[in-house]
Amino acid sequence: MLHPSTFTRFAGLSEARVAPRHPAADDATALVIRPAAPADEPAIARLSALDEHELPRGERLIGELGGRIVAALDVRSGDAVADPFVPTSGLLELLGLRAAQVRR
Repeated sequence: MLHPSTFTRFAGLSEARVAPRHPAADDATALVIRPAAPADEPAIARLSALDEHELPRGERLIGELGGRIVAALDVRSGDAVADPFVPTSGLLELLGLRAAQVRR
């Protein structure tokens, strides 16, 4: 993925013609990291089935993209499950960093 300023240079456009993009709170690319709630169990079970890996029971973090749960991580073990049809590597990294903060 290219930064917009890099893209405009490669495309031969002047940066003045490209309006800056400020994501809205309801943007489909909004990222949320939060503690898992009991109501999230069906979504975690779905991710476990898709990822073919069971997540240990315990304190978990959830990663949402555009309001949809696409990843979950066990805070203690660092084990994670994610939707294999969504690019989640960056989100999993952020979940790991947040888990390290929570463990302190």
